[in-house]
Amino acid sequence: MVVAAVLAGGSGTRMGAAAPKQYLLLGNEPILVHSVRAFVNHEQVDAVCVVVPAAYKQETEELLASYFADAAEIAVIAGGANRSLSLLNAAKHFAETCPPDCVFLTHDAVRPFVTKRMIDDSIAACRKYGAVGTVVPAVDTLLLSEDGHFISSVPPRSTAFHAQTPQTFNLGDLTSLLTQASEEQLAAFTDGCSVFLAAGKRVYMVQGEPYNIKITYPDDLIRGEEILKKHF
Repeated sequence: MVVAAVLAGGSGTRMGAAAPKQYLLLGNEPILVHSVRAFVNHEQVDAVCVVVPAAYKQETEELLASYFADAAEIAVIAGGANRSLSLLNAAKHFAETCPPDCVFLTHDAVRPFVTKRMIDDSIAACRKYGAVGTVVPAVDTLLLSEDGHFISSVPPRSTAFHAQTPQTFNLGDLTSLLTQASEEQLAAFTDGCSVFLAAGKRVYMVQGEPYNIKITYPDDLIRGEEILKKHF
């Protein structure tokens, strides 16, 4: 069994818009709709949930109903105080009806350019390795700074990658690790991969795409329109 959670819990403050960025239009449709459609239309995905701020739950249900004929089958659930808790809410939602060995795809709502190939590769790798992150090799040299003012180190570019989503996990393993984590750990985790790495587990990498961008700033919307025309 394969399930997917589209994480739309962000407030979008860096976008500077009145509404969270996942509800802004890309082309003629909200960014969220583009992202959800990729999973709803995928033949291997059995169920989809969307994680949103509690205040936007009803609005999101109404929005999805206007774009998807079977929107009633897309669960909309409230997120938590941070990404880890939102991820845990989604995991618990599926754990109620899905077996522990279920493949659990997680995806940023504001990455609307995820492709079928990325989802296929993530599912196949998860079945083999149990934890998977989508990445692209770093093009620029990355600099690390411990204090935010001075460069601490320069990692070899050949070992550096930019994280994307989907990130895909064995549902039972992720649920267990998140449930056992402390409040401090839950606040510190930046994504699902960091949960597995903190537990000493390996995370396999699959190839993303340079255009699988996360729409965060106003200029990203302009670039997004160009990507939409060129690739979709």
